[in-house]
Amino acid sequence: MNTLLGRPPRPRAPSTSRSAPRQNTSDCGRATLRRVLFIHERLGNQHPATAVTLARELEVSERTIKRDVEFMREQLGAPIEWDPAGHTYVYTRACDLLPLLRLDAAEALALTLAGKTFAAWHSTPLGRSLTVALEKIAGVVGGAVSLPVSDVSHLVSSPDEDHALETELRHFATALEATLRRRVLRIVYQKPKWTAPPETRLVHPLHLTCLDHRWVLIAHDPSRAARRNFLLGRIQTATATAASFTPPADFDLRAYLRGNLGRFTGHEDIEVRVAFDAELGPYLRERPWHPSQTLQEESDGRLHATYRVNHLTDITRRLLACGSKVEVLAPAHLRQTLYEEATAMARRHHPAP
Repeated sequence: MNTLLGRPPRPRAPSTSRSAPRQNTSDCGRATLRRVLFIHERLGNQHPATAVTLARELEVSERTIKRDVEFMREQLGAPIEWDPAGHTYVYTRACDLLPLLRLDAAEALALTLAGKTFAAWHSTPLGRSLTVALEKIAGVVGGAVSLPVSDVSHLVSSPDEDHALETELRHFATALEATLRRRVLRIVYQKPKWTAPPETRLVHPLHLTCLDHRWVLIAHDPSRAARRNFLLGRIQTATATAASFTPPADFDLRAYLRGNLGRFTGHEDIEVRVAFDAELGPYLRERPWHPSQTLQEESDGRLHATYRVNHLTDITRRLLACGSKVEVLAPAHLRQTLYEEATAMARRHHPAP
């Protein structure tokens, strides 16, 4: 905004004999935008105004007003002209909205994403607040987007078109608001075993994060005296209660997630050593599996990778996906797990007679 509202050329309006005080160098940015909006509203309501009047009402110098008017002409395309007969500034035609904000492609896309995301939260208090805020932004932006939002909206899937994402987002705002306000959250949670009935739990929401492309609520579960990760997509209902809680003093989010490779979180520090075939090297370098990943190329072309994780479920799944192009070197029980899984898969996929 500071670049957009930079100092324009000197005004074309006739100068006055009154000496103008020196403009404060801090009078820029938001202050300039406030004056521009004021001048636009005044002239847009068909109320001609002089530089003297505007300067008095805005408590600035006439020179400042003339710079603002010139800026509105040159940079914002405002149809402002000087009326010699009345010695006033006037709008020569209707100007519904000035292009005060010029969004580039990335910003227009971000605004589109925000609108689509907020739409999934419209029935929650936080969702309504976000929607109002977005409408205020849209009221200023209007048609001044250099890349129209309509041009990018078809490139983005909305929650209405993605049932899985819609299921996750429907409780996002409730969980976020409970986390911010430190309210006990009542959830009805369905575990992966769909034959088991859903469970009602009272939890203390601590943080929302995206793990392995799924939104997860990290919460303290008093009934189990432990922290748990709840997939938002498995929450059937979520209600913030009137009861409040105090976050545990020993909760360190960075430490809690440090060893995560996916959604499963453990309490151990496990070193995993793996040998990958050379052809997997580019993919491991391009997108490391974990921040702790270290790679060492061996003489035979294979890559030895080391990871430090706190749970083996997620890394086991990734290793199985690599098939015969990977060998677990340590720990021994992980190597045994892969052997048993591979053996069972081999039996199941034995060629039919």
